Amino acid sequence: MSAGLAPVELCLTRVLMLVRSSEDPDSCAALAVLDILDEENIMERAEGTAAWLTARMTETFGAHPNVGEIRHIGLIHAVELVEDRAAKRPFDGGRRLGYAIYCRALRHGLLLRPLGDVLYFNPPLNIGRDDLNTAIAWMKASMDEVLGA
Repeated sequence: MSAGLAPVELCLTRVLMLVRSSEDPDSCAALAVLDILDEENIMERAEGTAAWLTARMTETFGAHPNVGEIRHIGLIHAVELVEDRAAKRPFDGGRRLGYAIYCRALRHGLLLRPLGDVLYFNPPLNIGRDDLNTAIAWMKASMDEVLGA
């Protein structure tokens, strides 16, 4: 809602203040975003997309020898990289494999967020399945290039 430019709380506060400042551009923009979210059923569609994405991520990475866990909340997914899947033994942090995969993914055109050896994927709420399939393919290719296929 805030496009990362302001805390959501600020946007909600601005919307609630709309009664007092209906000519404030930020308040009008925030209200327009809320209208679009409602009119286009973006939140409801995102729920269905999230379930589909979880299944695709599990299908693609669930048996990968270096994936210890796949977790998610809504569309945000995290893939934990481990050296030994059975023991869930992490890689040596000095190798910075999460960062290496992030850099490789950027070359493919995919933005991931590495936090140590956990790769976060946070797509927009209105993303389509074709784009998600492409992103998953790029993520897998990046992991294979860094970790070996």
